[in-house]
Amino acid sequence: MSKILKKWVGAEELAKSAVLNVATPWYDLNTGERMGCAQWRPAVMKETGGDFLLMKHEDVHRMVYRLAVDAGAQVDFGVTVESVTAGNPQPQVRLSSGEVLKADLIIGADGPRSKIRRYVHKKEDDALPSGFTIFGTTIPATEMMKDPELAKLVQANEWPIFMGTNRSLCAHPVRAKAEFAVQMYWPDEDAGTPKDATESWYDIVPTSSVRFDNLGDNVQRMMKLTPYLYRTRWMTRATEIDEWTDESGRIVLMGEAAHPWFPGGTYGPAMALEDAVVFGTLFQHLSSWEQVPVFLNAYREIRFDRTTAVNDMDVSNAAFVRLPPGPEKDARNADIRLARDEWDDGSLKEQFEGLANLFCYEAEDAAQEWWVTWGRYGQAARDSVQFGYHTLATNVRA
Repeated sequence: MSKILKKWVGAEELAKSAVLNVATPWYDLNTGERMGCAQWRPAVMKETGGDFLLMKHEDVHRMVYRLAVDAGAQVDFGVTVESVTAGNPQPQVRLSSGEVLKADLIIGADGPRSKIRRYVHKKEDDALPSGFTIFGTTIPATEMMKDPELAKLVQANEWPIFMGTNRSLCAHPVRAKAEFAVQMYWPDEDAGTPKDATESWYDIVPTSSVRFDNLGDNVQRMMKLTPYLYRTRWMTRATEIDEWTDESGRIVLMGEAAHPWFPGGTYGPAMALEDAVVFGTLFQHLSSWEQVPVFLNAYREIRFDRTTAVNDMDVSNAAFVRLPPGPEKDARNADIRLARDEWDDGSLKEQFEGLANLFCYEAEDAAQEWWVTWGRYGQAARDSVQFGYHTLATNVRA
């Protein structure tokens, strides 16, 4: 995502709110022990063409919003979609106000609980609880700076990860170190999660409602600096979402509407922006309506395996830092303690190899490669057929 945003807004604009991550230290969640650290070395990151930036979602939203408005997009706030009607050539959306909007294409980019997906798949969402709840909060840096130990966390350009049994906590500075973001994975039964809880980020609970007394001293002191937590639930889908376009070919899913991510996952927002880049790059080549279904199929073809693989890796990485007691956890801890600030040993090496493949991907290149390999030749063939029909028609009339 850093590569995409740097191209869209420039490195200088990114630097106003982003924090460059240079290392990932690992801590024991219960004891506070610093077990090891892996460096994100500049030479390694240079090979990927991007940077590991730590940002607040809200700041990314504002950037993308400004870009859209500057490009001529009209954004209406406070409106609710009541229904969607498929149509070719024009599908339509009915709003709660009674207004009906018609379009050439409807892009459903409305998140994991997508309304638009229901109209594409013609069925209700089959989300089921995964067993985990995610808490999130941000702490003012001014408060953390009053504590010498916590001040070290907020001053460092690092992404610390605290590993526990069936739970984990990760944190990092955001907004040019003006705030410190914290995110925790907790079992549902210890999080006080209601049975009907969903993937909403609007469920606010007091910090005092969650037990932290059995955790490391640094985590306990951190949690005392924030009065509330945002709580959401990690849901999984029983059925794979493998179709991203409806039968009419005029309604298409993008981002988490197409591939729901687990809340707080590291790469979900990046995958959404990559979707947009691939989609936009393909449609830059649009010259006739006949290409629309071809481009929609190409968009899904290019993105499906990529998002599936990255999601699997993201889920695996999250599980890696909350392993239950056993040989796998012992091996992980041993690797981390022996690591020489590098990702070159045992299970760490396997994690890094996956990350290298992830970071080196270029969404625009993937779309252009499809166009050069398949798209332009398919278009040339269609043009040739059309030319032949026109010639035949002329001869018949003559």
